[in-house]
Amino acid sequence: MSRECHISSLVVHSRPDRVASVVDGIGAIEGAEVHGGEEAGKLIVTLETETENQVVERVNAIQLLDGVLAATLVFHHFEPVPELE
Repeated sequence: MSRECHISSLVVHSRPDRVASVVDGIGAIEGAEVHGGEEAGKLIVTLETETENQVVERVNAIQLLDGVLAATLVFHHFEPVPELE
C-alpha cells in the first residue's frame, strides 16, 4: 500500500469569548495549525495528515472543542508519497 499526503483547510467559526482556548485546542491536535482570523473569530486552519480517515477524525475533534460553532472543510488535496529506494 502506498503512502499518501493529505492537505486540508478549514474555516472554524468560534464564539468570540472562546477564541483563545479554541486556538490552543486546535494547536494540540497533531497536524493542525491556525493561520489567522482570531480577531473575527473565524479561524483559518490547515491539516496535514497521512490518511483520509485522519482528516475526518481531526475535523470531528475540532468541531467538538468547547466554543466552536462550526468547522467547515474548504479544501482537500492528496497525492501519493514517492517511495525512496
